[in-house]
Amino acid sequence: MNLHSIDVSTEQKQLYAAFDDCLQKVRGKTFFEGFAKEKIKHSMQVVGAGNLILKQEKSFQNRGEEFWRLGKLVCLFHDIGRFKEIYMLSQNSSQHYNHGHFSYDMLKDLGYTDLRLLLPVKRHGELADALENDAEFQQMPKGKEKEETRELYGLVKDADKIANLYLIKYDERIFKDLFFEYLSEEDKYAPISDKVMQAVQNHDLVRKGDDKSFSDRLIQILCFVFEIYYQPSYDFIIRHKLLDNLFGYLLEYCPDKEQAQFVCDYINDYLKSKAL
Repeated sequence: MNLHSIDVSTEQKQLYAAFDDCLQKVRGKTFFEGFAKEKIKHSMQVVGAGNLILKQEKSFQNRGEEFWRLGKLVCLFHDIGRFKEIYMLSQNSSQHYNHGHFSYDMLKDLGYTDLRLLLPVKRHGELADALENDAEFQQMPKGKEKEETRELYGLVKDADKIANLYLIKYDERIFKDLFFEYLSEEDKYAPISDKVMQAVQNHDLVRKGDDKSFSDRLIQILCFVFEIYYQPSYDFIIRHKLLDNLFGYLLEYCPDKEQAQFVCDYINDYLKSKAL
């Protein structure tokens, strides 16, 4: 049994059913139709990125069909709740929704019970300590299943990041985001905030709500590199130069060019330090 021979076609149909349901509900709303179509494409890209990590990460070699299947499913289903979120946003775009929690609930409704699948899906869009602080995760006994939950959490977070970075480079996804759409022209060209600059220097992720300007948003995405779990993910980002366009956008939109160049150099040097 190898990775490619593991059939998840039934599960893929469940994902597409959620997509189709969303598409019907937002029919005629061009932005949200496009958002849904982008997210189904992204879901399959995350599966591809996850497969790459599963094949290349040394600690995943010889793990067997069960683990590899879970790895595929975590990546496949991570954004199934996005389609509910997109519909909800089409009704009220000022409200914040957690699509990971929607995904968790939808999978439970579909009959999935394995916490190694459910918890990484639920927490993949949150900060690094979200899984460790999850009550269900804390109640899991120490052992193989709890450790595999951690591994699968890292897998889906890495796959999600490199798929997003790849899409931003080739499809300018950053300019299709609701965050960009609703910024004033002044905020699009506002400077980097102090909290965001501090996050960079502390090798932290930028917390949602601390991103006030487009420069902040760009740096929030660049800071993805501070939460990479597996070497193949670093290698992919470096090999495909996935941050170069983000560096370019930051230098274009940030009014303080010296500050922007510092961030670009700082993050680029960090990434180089992770290269094999």
